[in-house]
Amino acid sequence: MTWLRDWSHGEDAVVRVLCLPPAGAAAHVYRSWAGLLPREIGVVAAELPGHGSRLGEPLLTTMDAVLGPLCEEAAALMDRPLVVFGHSMGATLGAELCRALRRETGRTPQMLIAAACEAPRAAPRKDYTPWLTEQGALDFLTRMGGTPRELLANDEYLGMILPVLRADLTLLAGPRPEDDRPLDCPVRVYLGEHDTGVQPHRAVGWKAESNGDHAVHTFPAGHFFVQERTHDVLARLRADLTPLLHGPPVAVPRT
Repeated sequence: MTWLRDWSHGEDAVVRVLCLPPAGAAAHVYRSWAGLLPREIGVVAAELPGHGSRLGEPLLTTMDAVLGPLCEEAAALMDRPLVVFGHSMGATLGAELCRALRRETGRTPQMLIAAACEAPRAAPRKDYTPWLTEQGALDFLTRMGGTPRELLANDEYLGMILPVLRADLTLLAGPRPEDDRPLDCPVRVYLGEHDTGVQPHRAVGWKAESNGDHAVHTFPAGHFFVQERTHDVLARLRADLTPLLHGPPVAVPRT
């Protein structure tokens, strides 16, 4: 596999979770999940060209260029229940990947979990064009938080991350596949209570993406609550996956 990093515990995996990183990030942000989740939950993450371990490859800037090869490799994971988890840009990409899998295989993943993201098909579409310049990408990075000030002042770091971030934002600003039918699966939306980059009234638009089975859970953190509140997020994830694992309900803190 070129596009996927599989940290599942072999045949122990009853359910696989395919994780899609936020803009500018790489697969390794999910690496620790394999040791924090039960062995029956397999963890797989997408590594886009130009990101992480594929840093030397050309960056892609359109949804279609990403969806084709990603869908081809993700389809091989559907020999058992598959859940797609996307954070920020990853949630937008995740929704389109679910549609692409439906078009190509006739099957949809068992669930989409969208974290820190407004509904991508809500009208009017979110405008990413102000962030496509180098200064705009830097403003975006600053606005979202989660990056230490010393890194924001480090020219070497910015020289590495800004081209990757601009490519991802260009992808988000570009056209989407024409298929805009609701997904044939439940949708769970995870939001940060203090996330200034996501408007709650637009996040509820995810309901229209579901098959009617839709729920929202909030966490007491900002845009990067997935990293800041990892144990809480994974407790919620385990609870949401319980029906697929055929096990007893998992206790999870109220959100």
